Amino acid sequence: MVLQQAREVLAKHQITPIAAVGEPFDPNVHEALTQIPSAEHPPLTVLQEAEAGYRLHDRVLRPAKVLVAAPPPAES
Repeated sequence: MVLQQAREVLAKHQITPIAAVGEPFDPNVHEALTQIPSAEHPPLTVLQEAEAGYRLHDRVLRPAKVLVAAPPPAES
């Protein structure tokens, strides 16, 4: 209930969350914490969001901290 009220207050002031999971990595709105090798996802795709990011209109208040897909290691 408190989380919902916090989201309503942010929305009232036009502060919106930044979409992250499943999106291509964008250094303007995402901060990569680490890369995870993945054969299922294309490289530089956001796999997980560690911390939500927010923007006010078009300005980034806080970038989303994310884990990003990397190409799987080459087999020898």
